[in-house]
Amino acid sequence: MNIIVVGYDNSAAAETALQWAMAYAQRIDGELLVVYVASSIAEWELSAAQINPDPIRHEFERRLRGEWTAPLRKAQLPYRTKFVVGRVAEELMRTAREEHATLIVIGMTPRGTLSELVMGSTQHELLHHAVRPVVAVPASWTDLPPSG
Repeated sequence: MNIIVVGYDNSAAAETALQWAMAYAQRIDGELLVVYVASSIAEWELSAAQINPDPIRHEFERRLRGEWTAPLRKAQLPYRTKFVVGRVAEELMRTAREEHATLIVIGMTPRGTLSELVMGSTQHELLHHAVRPVVAVPASWTDLPPSG
């Protein structure tokens, strides 16, 4: 089965990327692996301020398994979720390698991808150092993906 890694952060761009990946997975009989990457820098900053990041992390994991992936359950698509802490581009590439994914899908805002305030140059890193093909879906995208 073709595994498609989808970087997800509940932004409008990530929602569009997930919709694109869902349509593509249906066409190629693929499985989605929806990955939320919590910034290690943000976690460090919370710890430095003596704020326990665990409750926040658990809430994001709960949402990833629940409401954020509800469209996948409704469409009856095979999927899994993964929550990791680190740098977004590195973790998406590591996950794609480990899972033998055929594609990485990310959302793209007019200024960049995912949570650019936290992640910095995720799109640049992925597009220049990717271990798999990368699809950066603009938040305004409405067309269906190409067939497999």
